[in-house]
Amino acid sequence: MAHKKHLCAGLIIGLGIYHTAAVADHPTIAFGNEAAGAINTISANSQPVGSWGFGLRTEVFNNDEFSTEQLEDFADDGLEGVHSLDKITNTSFSLSYGVSEKLGISLRLPFIKRENIREGEIEDGIPEAHSHGDSSGFGDLLLFGQYKVVEQSSADVAILFGIKAPTGETNEKDDGDERFETEFQPGSGSWDILLGAAISKESGAFGYHANILYNKTTEGSQATEIGDAISYNVALTHQLNSHADHDHDHHDGAEDNVFKWTLSAELNGETRRKNKIDGMPETHSGGTTVYLSPGVRVSAGQFSSFVSYGVPIVEDQNGTQTDVDSRIVAGLSLAF
Repeated sequence: MAHKKHLCAGLIIGLGIYHTAAVADHPTIAFGNEAAGAINTISANSQPVGSWGFGLRTEVFNNDEFSTEQLEDFADDGLEGVHSLDKITNTSFSLSYGVSEKLGISLRLPFIKRENIREGEIEDGIPEAHSHGDSSGFGDLLLFGQYKVVEQSSADVAILFGIKAPTGETNEKDDGDERFETEFQPGSGSWDILLGAAISKESGAFGYHANILYNKTTEGSQATEIGDAISYNVALTHQLNSHADHDHDHHDGAEDNVFKWTLSAELNGETRRKNKIDGMPETHSGGTTVYLSPGVRVSAGQFSSFVSYGVPIVEDQNGTQTDVDSRIVAGLSLAF
């Protein structure tokens, strides 16, 4: 029984949801853990040796899309490359394994959908707002590792590293049977490297977590290089008093019915450089977004579920891009 509780509480699926993206039209590089602790911030806690974990995670980004009149005005003003995107939904599946007391590895595969992609263009001298439809498909596979280098009563510290392989779809077409630009494709067609660090401290019912992660990109499909990015996250968690289901028959395994509630408050930020096409930077890409993200997690036995609601408190984007109204993150995990 103690092993199961330890497995659920200690399981770290430190794999993030990786997106090839500019800030406004795409999700951030959102890392988190489906089993315990903070929701979007990577913890330095290690995964139990020999344990497996399966995670399902969905992020929904609701954008403040441009109106038809705004897109026409952009086109009339000569602002090429300005797009509008209503919503992004990213559902990812992850599998993790505890290799040793210090090392854990994970795989994550996302399925990404971008809804109502539109752009202002000039047709026969007249500004028009063209609708290109939706883009959806499987994104790039990410292999992620976490190695604990410090384990002390004061704090735990882990090194984070990963590689993204170009396995995602890069040939999605719009409603006019034209190939979407790479920034709107599920996959980027590039090999990318990730490197960073995480630190965690537990003090009674409270947990303190922070991480930083650098994403080095390379040129992918259609001679496009999505801009390098750095993500930075801090989180405070508080576990409420546990209580059991209304089952007063105290039998072996009763602890499996104990629900643990954990509240979290996070700041999740990303700064991304401009995209490049044929080596030339795109004006309307890249920038900085920071979210304030309160959330709650409930776990029982080997299962855990969570939800987080993020509101942007900093949006400093390059050029003209749609703003984000909100980011909703929800998911569940199973340890075995």
